[in-house]
Amino acid sequence: MTDSEAPALDLIAGFERAAEAAGEAEDAYRKEAAARIAALALERATAFRRLNLVRGAVRAISEADEPEKAVARARFVIAQTLGWEEIGPREELVLDRLTPFLEALRTELSTEAASTTESAAEALRGFEDWYRAETGSDFYALFERYMPDTPRVDF
Repeated sequence: MTDSEAPALDLIAGFERAAEAAGEAEDAYRKEAAARIAALALERATAFRRLNLVRGAVRAISEADEPEKAVARARFVIAQTLGWEEIGPREELVLDRLTPFLEALRTELSTEAASTTESAAEALRGFEDWYRAETGSDFYALFERYMPDTPRVDF
């Protein structure tokens, strides 16, 4: 190397460091963006699962022939939605803890709704908090259904 090449090598080394720093910054941003997108997707999925749970419960309660059986009907519909064919002790506990929400919802749907009762939204939040504390996971994760890929077969 000659003395005239030394400044060029310093210049190249500086640009290499800048290029590496830019690449690292881009990688960090992509990881942050991916994490944020995943968090937003989970938030969206939870919101839609909550909405579908409430819609199903409202429909079940509204369509009940007898008001006394409305909550039991809603419990049955929720168990079916979750794919629970048999109700064991764990499922029974979950449905029991969900019942105050269903009762509050039935009260809100009736014409005799009292302002002193716990709102359905508060009862549902209480159930969600209990489930998270009890299991360490989100209740709405139960609604996830793994669908294996089905191979295509040509005959």
